[in-house]
Amino acid sequence: MYRRVQYATRVLRTGVAFLSFGLVSVLLAVTVAPLAGIGCRSEEERNLRAQRIIQRAFVFFCWLLQSLGLARIHTHDIARLSEPGTLVVANHPTLIDAVVLIAAMPQADCIVKQENFVNPFMKGVLKASGYLPNLGGQALVETCAARLEAGRSLLLFPEGTRSPESGLGPFQRGAARIALVAGRDLLPVLITCDPPTLMKGQAWYEVPERRFEIRVRVGEPLAVEGFMGREESRARTARALTASLREVFEKGLASGTV
Repeated sequence: MYRRVQYATRVLRTGVAFLSFGLVSVLLAVTVAPLAGIGCRSEEERNLRAQRIIQRAFVFFCWLLQSLGLARIHTHDIARLSEPGTLVVANHPTLIDAVVLIAAMPQADCIVKQENFVNPFMKGVLKASGYLPNLGGQALVETCAARLEAGRSLLLFPEGTRSPESGLGPFQRGAARIALVAGRDLLPVLITCDPPTLMKGQAWYEVPERRFEIRVRVGEPLAVEGFMGREESRARTARALTASLREVFEKGLASGTV
């Protein structure tokens, strides 16, 4: 009976956390676009202000999860995430990975699903923040590369969706293509969650029996220099760089470090 009561209260606290996140999201939807534009002299300035507002909201949500006794978030070497013009690539084991990482990054451009840009509660925030729709193609690669060259950081999840329970899903080549065009190294970030929760296909109320621990470990940059200037086709070079990136994460998951 005691364990059932404990589980029920954990579900209730989880519900409070996600309800709060939903309310904050609605608040952001109606305030970010107008607030971010006040006194701005450029679109970039508006983007950066909107991203800063989002970052602070995500810091609050991470604090709330920990204050409610639902999670502990441990970070290692995250100072590197504050360096401008950084191409951050992370695995994606939980629903809240982007929230945790954006909370740790003073500035981050993101690629978002196209359908979110027609969502009335999200489109204003996404446009104000300068987030990019996931339309694919070379145009998106060039836009991302230009953002990096301008000193803006970019956050990507090479799997494109949450990881399967077994480990890693297939890696897409978008991050590698952007890195090669921009001439920027890839900064791998390994995220682990114990016990596993908020996985793909798992409902928010399917909570673990104890507080889950998220660990965010920033690894050493994966240099692109050795991949540039090859006589291979651009597609083969991107494929080789993607394979090297995936190997970094596979070794990181096996050892607990990157």
